[in-house]
Parts: sequence; C-alpha cells; structure tokens
Amino acid sequence: LFLIELKYLHFWLKKHKRRKSKKESKTRIVHANILYDHTKGGDNPNRHYANNKIKTTKYTLLSFLPKNLFEQFHRFANVYFVFIALLNFVPVVNAFQPELALAPVVFILSVTAIKDLWEDYRRHRSDKEINHMDCLVYSRSEKQYVEKYWKELRVGDFIRLRCNEILPADVLLLSSSDPDRLCHIETATLDGETNLKQRQVVRSFIDLDCEFDPLKYCSVIECEKPNNDLNRFRGYIIHRSGRRDGLYKDNLLLRGCTIRNTEEAVGIVIYAGHETKAMLNNNGPRYKRSKLERQMNVDVFWCVIILLVMCLFSAIGHGLWMFQYGDKKPVFDVLSPEGTDISPVVSAIYLFLTMIIVFQVLIPISLFVSIEIVKICQVYFIHQDMELYDEETDSHLQCRALNITEDLGQMQYIFSDKTGTLTENKMVFRRCTVAGVEYSHDANARRLAMYQEMDSEEEDCTSHGGTLPRRDSVTSHQSGKVVLRSQSTKSHRRTGSRAEAKRASILSKHTAFSSPMEKDITPDPQLMDKVNECSSQMEFMRFHCQPLNQIPPDLCDIFDFFIALTICNTVVVSSPNQPRQKVDDCKGKRQRKILYKTQNYLNLYAADGLRTLCIAKKVLSKEEYASWLQRHLEAETAIQRREELLFESALRLETNLQLLGATGIEDRLQDGVPETIASLRKAGLQIWVLTGDKQETAINIAYACKLLDPEEEMITLNADSQVHPACTAAVSPHGLHSFSSLPSPSEFSQGPFLVHRLGLVIDGRTLAYALDKSLEDKFLAVARSCRSVLCCRSTPLQKSMVVKLVRNKLKVMTLAIGDGANDVSMIQVADVGVGISGQEGMQAVMASDFALPRFRYLQKLLLVHGHWCYSRLANMILYFFFKNAMFVALIFWYQFYCGFSGSAMVDQWYLIFFNLMFSAFPQLITGTLDKDVSAETLQELPQLYMNGQNSEEYKPYMFWMNMIDAFYQSLICFFIPYFAYVDSDVDLFTWGTPITTLALFTILLHLGIETKTWVSLVL
Repeated sequence: LFLIELKYLHFWLKKHKRRKSKKESKTRIVHANILYDHTKGGDNPNRHYANNKIKTTKYTLLSFLPKNLFEQFHRFANVYFVFIALLNFVPVVNAFQPELALAPVVFILSVTAIKDLWEDYRRHRSDKEINHMDCLVYSRSEKQYVEKYWKELRVGDFIRLRCNEILPADVLLLSSSDPDRLCHIETATLDGETNLKQRQVVRSFIDLDCEFDPLKYCSVIECEKPNNDLNRFRGYIIHRSGRRDGLYKDNLLLRGCTIRNTEEAVGIVIYAGHETKAMLNNNGPRYKRSKLERQMNVDVFWCVIILLVMCLFSAIGHGLWMFQYGDKKPVFDVLSPEGTDISPVVSAIYLFLTMIIVFQVLIPISLFVSIEIVKICQVYFIHQDMELYDEETDSHLQCRALNITEDLGQMQYIFSDKTGTLTENKMVFRRCTVAGVEYSHDANARRLAMYQEMDSEEEDCTSHGGTLPRRDSVTSHQSGKVVLRSQSTKSHRRTGSRAEAKRASILSKHTAFSSPMEKDITPDPQLMDKVNECSSQMEFMRFHCQPLNQIPPDLCDIFDFFIALTICNTVVVSSPNQPRQKVDDCKGKRQRKILYKTQNYLNLYAADGLRTLCIAKKVLSKEEYASWLQRHLEAETAIQRREELLFESALRLETNLQLLGATGIEDRLQDGVPETIASLRKAGLQIWVLTGDKQETAINIAYACKLLDPEEEMITLNADSQVHPACTAAVSPHGLHSFSSLPSPSEFSQGPFLVHRLGLVIDGRTLAYALDKSLEDKFLAVARSCRSVLCCRSTPLQKSMVVKLVRNKLKVMTLAIGDGANDVSMIQVADVGVGISGQEGMQAVMASDFALPRFRYLQKLLLVHGHWCYSRLANMILYFFFKNAMFVALIFWYQFYCGFSGSAMVDQWYLIFFNLMFSAFPQLITGTLDKDVSAETLQELPQLYMNGQNSEEYKPYMFWMNMIDAFYQSLICFFIPYFAYVDSDVDLFTWGTPITTLALFTILLHLGIETKTWVSLVL
C-alpha cells in the first residue's frame, strides 16, 4: 500500500514538475531507500545521486608523475629553466655539461613533487579513516538500525544519531529525543563557532507521540540541488494526505557537525559525499597577489629583455668577429654536422642560443622559492608576538593568507564596521519610552550588568558540551525568535493589555542575536525572574499583573530579520482566555511611523550614542489572518524565490501599526579604539566607517572614537527624494551642489589623497544614489577630499560596493575590517581583509586574510609588522636582481676577450649553483629578521608608515639603479684580477676563480651594508 501511494506521489510530482519552467525544475526528489530494498537497483530513483564515499586525493600511482609535472609546468619559470636545460643537450649550442645543467631544475622539481606526494598521501590516509567510520543505518530486512561504514551510506537512508557523534552526511531531522523536538549541534568544523546551535524536527513530525518508525514513512522530499550555501536550505515534504510542509535550514543537520546535548535523533540523508555542503565549501586556500609581487613580475620581464639584448649583442659581436676572418677561418671555428664551414650568420644564431644558456642566471630561478620561504617565516614571527594576544578572549592573531604579508605595510584606505569592530557588541539596556513617557533605567542597567557577569562566570565553568545554553545580552537591530509562556489578567484590562505588550516586547529582545548563525537560544526561566526583578521599578509595572513567566501567548509565525526594512515580525495569540485575535509585534526602525514624542526621545537617545529600537503592534482579525496565512504557507513551501516571497508576506503586515514605545541600548567602545584611530590617521591612512546604525548614533560614536574631530567642518549628505539626490539633498555648507567644482575622474591618477579638514557623513539612501554610475565619480571626488567618511544605514552590498569603487577608481590599497556575516562581502573585495573574532561568530574570520581579537591590535599589525614585512621583501627582491646581474655581467665582459664565443672563465659548478648554494641563505636571513626601525619607534612615529604607502622601498627606478650598480661593480671585480694577471701565463680558471671570489665577497658586503640590524654575540 505504501509503495502504491509512493508511486502516486511520484507521479504527481512528475506531473507537477512538467508544469514548471526549466529553471524551476532544477530540484532534487528524495525517496526512502527501504521501499526499494527488494526491487532491482535500477528502480531506485535515488540511484543517480552521489554516494557518501569521499576522495580528496589528486593522484594515483599511475597518474602522479605526468599530472604533477603538468601542474608544475603551469609556472612559467619552470618551463623556462627546463627549456634552457634541454637546450644544453643540443651539441652546437651547449655551454655546459648537459647532465650538470639539468641538476638544479631536477632538484627543484623533485622537491616540489615529493612535497605534493606527501600531502596527497596524508589526504589518502584521512579519506580512508573517514570513509571507514561507523554509523547506524536502518535495515528493512533486519527491522533495526545496523552499523555501516560512512562510505556505504546513500541518499534516502535513515540514520540514527547519538550524542557526541559526528554527522556523516547532510541529514533532514525527522525525530529527536528532546521533549521540544530539538537537536543541538556544534558547527565548529564548518564556521569555527563553538556555541551550540539548535535544529528543529520537520513540522509535520513534531507531534508524533511514539518513536519514529521508518517503515511507516511514505513521504517524498523535494529540495534544491546541492549547493555550498551553509545558511540556506529550501524544499518541502509531501505526505500521503497531500499536505505539504516547508523545509528550512533549521531542519537540516550538516555533515561534519557534532551532536550535543541530545541523546538520540533520527533523520534521512539528503546530500551525501561530495554533494554535502561541507565538501562543496572545501575549496582550499584563496590566492592573492600582493602589490609588491605585481611590481616584481614587471621587473622580471625587464630581466628577460636585458637577457635577450645581451645575447643579441653577443651574437652580433660573434658574427662580426667571424666575418673579419673572411675565407681564413679561425682555429676555434665550429663545423656543421656535415663537416662543412658555418657562415657567420648561422654561427651568430647558434651563439645566441648558447648565450641564453650562459646568461640564464640573470633570471632568478630561486627568487620565487625564496620569497615563499621568507613569507612563511614572517608569518611565524607575527604569530609569536605576544602583544597581539588577548587574554580576555584567549585568542591570538591568525594569518590565514600567507602570501600578502607585505601588503600590510602599504595600506592607504581602511574600511571598518562599527558594531562589534569598534564597539564591544555587548548591549546594555539604558533607557526606554512607553506611549510617549520616558523612564530611567540606570539602576536596572547595573542589575542587568551584574547578571551578565554571573552568566559569564557560568559559561566559563561550562564546557561546550554542557547543559547551560548560551545567553546573549540584550541587543537591537537584529533578528530573533520570541517564545513566551504567560497568561493575562482580567483586572485592569486596559492597563494590563499595555503592560503585557510591553513586557512581552522587553522579553523578546532577549532573543535577538548577534549573528544569523546564532538564532537558537532556548528560553531560560531564570531570565524571566531577572527581568521581573529589574522591571519592578518601572512605572507601568506598578499595576497588578502577573509575572512574565506566566504569560503564555501562542507563537504562530516568526519572520527573520530583513535588512531592507531593518525589521522583524512575530505573530502570536496574545491571550487564550480572550477571543483568539492575532497580534503582530513588529520590531523595527520605521522613522515615518513613529509619533512626535517618541521621535524626540529617539533623537535624544541617538545623540547620547545609544542604539535605538521601536516597538509596535497590530491586531489581526481571524479573516485577515486566514487570508494572509494562505499566501504565507505558499511562500514557505516555495523552493525558487522563497526569500522574496517571505519578504512580500512580511510586507503585507506592515500597515496600520500601533506604536508601543522605543528603547535606547548602549554599545560601548572597545578599549584603545580612539588611540588606534588617531595613530592610524597620523600614519596617513584614510579611515571610512560603514555602519547600519542611524545617523545620529553613528555620528556620536564617530566623535567618541576620534574618527570625527569637533574642529573639522562636517559635510552631511541626506537625500530627501529618490528622483535625484543632487536636487533635494540637505547639505551644509557643501554637498552634492559642489560636485561641479571638484576634480574629474581623470584627475584621480594624480594622487589618492587631497585631504582637507573635512568630515563626510552620508546615509544609506543617499549612498545608494551616489553609487550610481552617473554620480559615483563625483561622490568619490568629494569623499577623497575628506579626512574621514561615515556611511550610515549602509547595507552589506553597499559596503562592498564602496570598497570596490575606491579600490578600482583610485588605484589604492584597501583594507576592510569587520566582525559579522554582513561584513564578509566587504572583507572579500578588499586587498586585505581582517576579521574580528568577537560576538558575532566566525564568519568574518573564515572569510578574512588576517584575524584579530580586538581592533586595537590593528595598529601594531600595520605600523610595525606591515612596515617590516614590506621593507624586508622589497630590499630582498632588489638585492636578488643586483647579485644575479652582477654575476652575469662578469661573463659578459669576458666575451670581449674571447671573440664572443660563449665560453666562461668561471667553473661551470660555480655558475650553475651560484643561486642555489653560494648566495641563497644570507638573503633569507635578512628577509626574515632585518629591522630597519624598532617597534617602539614605529608606534611612536606613525608617520614612518608613509614610507610603505608611497612604495619608497621599491620604486621602478630603483630596479634600474640596482642594475646599473651591478654592472658597475662587475667592471671593478673583473678588471682588478685582469690587470693583476696581465701578461702572465696563468690558465683560464686560475684567473677566473679570483674574479668569482671577489664578486661573491662584494655581493655579501653589499648585503651587509644594506642590513640595518646587527646582533653582537657575547661569548
């Protein structure tokens, strides 16, 4: 019977899917495998989905050698040096012993291949260990859960999960031993967050009175195709009755997470193996090219040009030398393979190829390897800096990108989030207004602070697998869930209704979370008592009313936080003893819908630097609720455009709201933020703060952290019309009206800094207009002339657009720093992204290049370590070009005395292993440890950072100065032994060895002169 019903559902789904467009039909249908255990394998509709076996290795025994060589030959340097080594095997052009010339290239390729082989072997062992882990899978034949390897798991299998087990695949939660049908998971392996998340059993399985029986399951699941979005899961489940229930990310348990605080859970596998979200997010490290590396590549190209010019000059010289003999051939003439004489032109061509082999040292084969080694050492020493360790959070700086350390010393613009980056992100409830009456809450704030300290002590004593849930402080402007248990009073009906609404709204703020990943806090009865105690002094609570932990409205629907509206809705039934009317408590900041008195209080709160929040309600009739609910359920079960439909559903409730009041919440600045910003500004860095807060609050915080100076003139851009901001913006005294007198975009190249004592403040609506193609250049012209820029009410998309605009238009080095998921896009588009490991989870850290515990550590990271890394690498690269050019020039001068025959007075061992053995280690040491200025001086004089901003250590002319210096010093090293041995009968290498020795001594002496740090050894 179940199979017949299942086939009917399958037929209905196929018929329904044919009606969809091609785009909408890209979904996955999952059936239970136990229904097909006794049928042929070809009848199982899940057979086309990937199995759960993973394979992350790149090679096999047969494919390792060709595949690894193919990967290494993607590097132009490897191809070039292999070509030179093979060219040396051609008899008419070879310059050295062929086998010896091949040794350096083979050595470098072999070392890289061994490293890749070892890494792949480690991946193979890890894959084998994971694939052979055990899990409990339901067997139809045995009618119980049996142990199987992870690699044997398939989409559609039922699995039983126990506490502290790791999830083997992406599983839809169908049953839980928790009384509230919840399952607690730890997602540290996915997003780095150690706090527990809650996942909910699918809605239709919540009310099961008995244990879940897989044999009675006959539903069909339709969901989206596998994707790498950890914060999204869309789908619906169709039951035997035809009922459809929506599926959300709260119903999905992801592979790699760990079950905590839940004895047992049962689910069905939706995605397996390489189709799981964890595996799809395993893309390996991101690669960025630093500004210094881009400049270096240009100079490497110039080295190639110099090499070709020297070879061409030598070839022409050899041809002329041969031509002057005429028919009388020189004794050293080389014959053709047929034994005939070679013409001067052909001989010159052969010599051109020979000189490429002889002068190959000019292209530094070990430069790229040396740079990677130096960067790894620099990262190691940055990690060892204990001044970048935060004891309060027990966290240290993290370098997540190893190849852009020198960019830290060349930053020009810093884009910073405010909440959680500049501030503590620990919200303290300070003031509130109810029905136009303002109440003081200083005493209550002190009590709440005391309770928060008690909570923090409890959390310190509880491990991540403990039973105490994480309780975040009261917050605003964020999304959340409201779960209330209470009952209303019959006396004081009017006042009691107002009190209920107010108390429920106060309690609802406890469920507002600091990150989209932290929406799963369990209601805490102790919190109810705390709020009751703190609320005892409130005027509106002096009436006879029940405690908060006795108010039981029924939760109907919850809308997530919408960034476009900065609002969150919760639909509840306010009183079971009254006619069941639906109440919509709307948390938001709708400036047009608040009353005059509340608006004045909001302005006062914002002027004091408090974050503001408005609270309103709306009463729905049964008919209104039923009409709205029908459309809302359709939106919940949609797979395509679900977020848009839910957003439209929330908008239908946003009419005729009744204002209840507003609150003011304090978010204090982090320690050291004003001093850090002041120091960074002295270093020549332009600092922009991009925040979602309202303008008055953001301005107050900007003054507190010294982003804005009271002595500066402030330009405020606020657009009142969507038609054109330049026509209606209320700015004083400058603004968009002055755009016509500002520099044009073509003048941007004259320099990114035209800074005056001005501060710019712009709100989100005006910023949206300013980022339009027609106005972005003029907006940028205004912004770059200001010392500081403050963007208020900005969305995550606007943040990334601002960073991209400044980076691309001004051609400057940008750094973005933030702590939340809404800062990820900004962090990723900047040249250097910095994440703060604070209150809003680890998403910003996971997307960043560097992670800091606090904002104040940015000062030393940039001014000290950034300066050192840039100075060391810049000098090391220039020294590399110098020493190679000097050594090659010695052989070039000798060609004038050997008829440009391509011979060398240096032993071929010295020539081939010059870079690899004789001159490699000294520059590695100086590139890692040299300090041109002490750390104390760099922090006391931030102006020294401008040296890196202006690329003073590595300018284009410096390359040519070093090349000229190299050729000059090579002349001295060549002709001193030449004149010393003139008219003597010494052999070639007796004369050439002193030249080599003198050149090596000069090269090392040059490095010693350039070195700034010398350590005396005390024996």
